[in-house]
Amino acid sequence: MMLRAALIASACLVALGSAQASTRAEACAKKPQSEWMKIEAAEAKAKEAGYGVSKSKVSGACFEVYATKDSKRFELFYNPENLQLVETVAK
Repeated sequence: MMLRAALIASACLVALGSAQASTRAEACAKKPQSEWMKIEAAEAKAKEAGYGVSKSKVSGACFEVYATKDSKRFELFYNPENLQLVETVAK
């Protein structure tokens, strides 16, 4: 019985993660990458907000910036068309 409950809980977490990623993707770029802003602009925006930036990458249709602030780690997701902050995930 406990195994079944654990499996159901795991499945719910996976579904929730997929839903968040889907929502994030919907809030990000619709245009081709050739029309996106530079990823360095997303890093600069994070720095302007007081984050220390360690690295960044393209994640699906978003820019993902790995950052720290107040000794905490974050993943910041930006729309590459307008650099709007779409999601902040504390790690």
